[in-house]
Amino acid sequence: MKRLESDQVLEVSRRAFLYTTGLAAAGAPLMFMGCGAGDLPSDEPAALAVKTSDSRKPANVRAVFVYPPSKAFADNPKGWWSWPGTEFDAEGRQVQYAAELEKIQARLGMTISVDDKPVANSADARRIAAEITKDKPDGLLIVMFYNRSLREVDLLLKAAEAAGVAAVFYIALGVKHGSVAKYRREGLYFIQSLDNFEAIEYGMRMINTKKLLAQSRLLSITGVKKVTERTESFLGINVRTVPSAVYADIFRKIRIDGQAEKLIRSFTRSAEAVRVSREALENAARAHLALQKMILENDAHGVTMTCLRAGMLKPCMSFATLNGQLFPAACENDMAAAYSFFLGEALTGRGGFQHNPAFETERNHYYGSHCTCAPRLHGPDGPVSSHILRKFFHSNEGSCAVQTFWKPGEPVTMIHYYTGQPASLDIYSGKVYKSHNMPPAGGCTTNVEIELADGKDACSVKGHHNILFCGDYARKFRLFANLFKMKLV
Repeated sequence: MKRLESDQVLEVSRRAFLYTTGLAAAGAPLMFMGCGAGDLPSDEPAALAVKTSDSRKPANVRAVFVYPPSKAFADNPKGWWSWPGTEFDAEGRQVQYAAELEKIQARLGMTISVDDKPVANSADARRIAAEITKDKPDGLLIVMFYNRSLREVDLLLKAAEAAGVAAVFYIALGVKHGSVAKYRREGLYFIQSLDNFEAIEYGMRMINTKKLLAQSRLLSITGVKKVTERTESFLGINVRTVPSAVYADIFRKIRIDGQAEKLIRSFTRSAEAVRVSREALENAARAHLALQKMILENDAHGVTMTCLRAGMLKPCMSFATLNGQLFPAACENDMAAAYSFFLGEALTGRGGFQHNPAFETERNHYYGSHCTCAPRLHGPDGPVSSHILRKFFHSNEGSCAVQTFWKPGEPVTMIHYYTGQPASLDIYSGKVYKSHNMPPAGGCTTNVEIELADGKDACSVKGHHNILFCGDYARKFRLFANLFKMKLV
């Protein structure tokens, strides 16, 4: 068995905590950076260049190829190849696929352990099934190159299911004829496609995401007297609850020095307009620096806070920045929103928008509005969306928030995660109709009006503080729910 394991230390820059693609390998240095920091001159250091270690271990997936050696047919003048035919070259394909798997594991920062020898018969399958039962890898990838190898595949899948190992089963197009209905089932990601390494990579990404989330910590800052901990039952995220007084004390001690000034410039540089006071910008910087300190001290991988009536201590700009860098940050200490951020940002590689729901009844549109939205809607390396800095809408203290304008016509996907037995996921898709000027529209600082797919009744959308992502990811979320046996609402 060959281990395709990258042994280099990975620098995670401008992608703060990119566990979303599995780059959070043990000991990898991680960076916080300000919103818009990608536009800073190269000679100016990041406003929040803080290194920390991430102790989470990425997934280890066992990969096996299933087919009898070509020689078994070639040496028989009357040998019957069946599908995929005499010129398929399964051995050559395995070399090609193994090379692609090596690239995938490097991109995701995980380990894919590839068996050099294919599973040629039932004895081979029983041996590997026993190893899966004993070793319990985080996932199993099966690549089948022969039409009559399903007996061996079924034996491996049965062993994986019994061991609680997530499985991805790939058949190259034209390798098998007939029905595949039995493999389109809960607990298995089945792929039949032509050299579709993108689909295989997403299967690996799902397994790696589940592994890493189960080792993640959510920092909850709220009105408690002492630190407590608990664990979310399905994703396995540890929730560490810390008193708001700790945050407030750190906030008040932060000075507006050179580091804070760089952060303020990173907030304002790409904004089309800045409609807040200098005091508001300074407090936005203090909030971000205070959160940075607490996140570092608590070895956290996401944050949420009771923030709605926190006055100038509100973290609106910080949360917009963090989500833009794929570090989950949920408003109002909303656990469901936080878990949705964790899952969604991991699977899409894009920052989400937590919002309050409303409905445009005459166009049958959904209207989401809230005060924290990342301008980097297309991921840490994507373009910065048009946005302005303006006052938080619901109080007179004048704290800084951001209004991000979503581009009309872009596809969007919305989710809401529900804890419970089983855990559930609600998924909606559509496209952007418009982000309105405010006024005349009302609500919170950022708004986006959405036309839902398939003419769905917008008023039937469930959930509060749903998380919206720019892009068409509905199928990807459904695949994750199916693989890990979540209930779809």
